[in-house]
Amino acid sequence: MSNLLEKASIITTPTAYSDGFIHSVKPSENPYADFTFTRNNIGTRVNSSGNIESVGVDLPRIDYLGGNGSWLFEPQSQNLIDYSEDFSQGYFTLTNASVSSSTITDPTENQNSFKLIPDNGTGGNRSIGRSFINLTGLHTFTCFAKKAEYNYLTLRTRNGPNTAVMFNLDNGTFNVNSTSAAFVSAEIDDYGNGWYRCSVTLDPSQMANVGQLFVSLSVGITGNETNSFSGDGLSGVYIFGMQFEEKSYQTSYIPTNGSPVTRAADSAINAGSSDLISSTEGVFYAELKNIAEYIDGQSSISINDGSATNRIMFFKSSGNNRLVFQIKNASETINFTSATTNVGFDKVAIKWVSTDTYAFWVNGVEVAGGDLNGTQVGMNNIDFSADDISNPFQGNVKCVAVFKEALTDAELTCLTTI
Repeated sequence: MSNLLEKASIITTPTAYSDGFIHSVKPSENPYADFTFTRNNIGTRVNSSGNIESVGVDLPRIDYLGGNGSWLFEPQSQNLIDYSEDFSQGYFTLTNASVSSSTITDPTENQNSFKLIPDNGTGGNRSIGRSFINLTGLHTFTCFAKKAEYNYLTLRTRNGPNTAVMFNLDNGTFNVNSTSAAFVSAEIDDYGNGWYRCSVTLDPSQMANVGQLFVSLSVGITGNETNSFSGDGLSGVYIFGMQFEEKSYQTSYIPTNGSPVTRAADSAINAGSSDLISSTEGVFYAELKNIAEYIDGQSSISINDGSATNRIMFFKSSGNNRLVFQIKNASETINFTSATTNVGFDKVAIKWVSTDTYAFWVNGVEVAGGDLNGTQVGMNNIDFSADDISNPFQGNVKCVAVFKEALTDAELTCLTTI
């Protein structure tokens, strides 16, 4: 495929960047192929060593969670927990348990984790938690954890009604022990070195009130074990990086130290030029992973004329994890919804020949095609959004490329095959 990409007029991959810019690989001599990037405060990423690190204002993030690096684009989010790492603060409620600072290496390659320890004797609800009330919209509660003497961690609520998910810190699995309508989803992600990020998404509208959120200990996976088990006052589980955000999914870690912290949205727009993008014919290609099913509105990548009138676009909409292809000009709008619900990376392409044909490709297969009426006009811009400002992309991207000439079916098969 490397020889095929040489035909492209623009190629952007997770490589060079600088303050305020994502630099395209091709054309390297043309600054107009670079994206203008903004994020108005610090964010975090997983670096190539597998550790969480801070990334400065207006610096793009190449994230390595789960393997090879990809550009990370997220919406604004706020961690509502005042102290995401210092669990010794009176801000938290400890029930039949204590915490002690730990010297083991945490996911940031520092030593800021704590050990959650059940009290000596037999009891239940061994936990650390915090109360929240009057919440609207879906919320996601996360905590990093690593097994010590115990292998299990529970994320749960109390009151109106109870919801609990048990996470196995030995093999990275979880069990939902709740029939509550407040439960939406759960997730566990491997951050290496024994650390997992445990996550549960809740719907406060299905609860009288959220009551208290707890990180709890368990000696098993079914959930019944949290009610009563014997502690020795020494054994426990390591915890780090608690986060609670008004989102229907977890976003990257937002550290706090005394008050909630808001991470600004990532934005990358205004790459390309009319010399590099043809309105007459071409191919728009991307290897991308939208944030799975629950996104904020529409998540888009497009080439356009700076408006919504002429554009070629990939997008996913909130609550529908199906990829949509769009070609739009003054004469018609063609939308096609792919059958794929893949939550991993897809290789996708749109081919167009004005007043002639179009074709949509996903992972090596042409999924739709037909006659194209009208002509694209003035396309000179690539945005990680629908048209410079609306429906910004949310997710990960490994490559974006533009070809000024239509490719053959054989070339498109090669380009988009995973």
